[in-house]
Amino acid sequence: MDKPFEGIAEAQEAGYADDLRHFSFRNYGIEDWFGLGLLWVLGILVFTQFFSRYVLNDSVAWTEEVARYLLIILTFIGSAGAVRRGTHIRVEALEMALPMGARRVLWAFQDACRLAFWGFGAWISVDLSERMGVMPMDSLDASLAWVYWPVAAGFIAMFLREAWWVWRRWRHGDAPSAQDVLA
Repeated sequence: MDKPFEGIAEAQEAGYADDLRHFSFRNYGIEDWFGLGLLWVLGILVFTQFFSRYVLNDSVAWTEEVARYLLIILTFIGSAGAVRRGTHIRVEALEMALPMGARRVLWAFQDACRLAFWGFGAWISVDLSERMGVMPMDSLDASLAWVYWPVAAGFIAMFLREAWWVWRRWRHGDAPSAQDVLA
């Protein structure tokens, strides 16, 4: 009797992220490496929180707040990586039903909407970062600006990565559904 799932890791359609045969540093952007570093810091911080609370029975108070803020930062930096790879979620049912001419118009509209959204998010987050510079954190003597500026950087990175995708798609004729996803 064959073992269940034997050979599935070698299957072409599996595409597992832990397949190191096709690993290349070129497939990752700076936001991916920054996000990986943040993930490790967040993991160490949450372990410290868990260890101090449940093993030492004396919780380190600031770890919970800082972990929450690091998760927010990680979300927006990771979103910039998703924009770079073209892997943000979207519904393709309408564009697959349209003829090619109408599909190109829809793609141009989608590109404009995404660029406008990332640009608006960057503008709002920069304004909010400037306003939050005077607000202190609850448990540490630090400004909340260190939380909001990375969010602004994430939105700016999303805008720049999306602008790069739009330029690449329309200059080279790549359709959005035919993107070379590196994930």
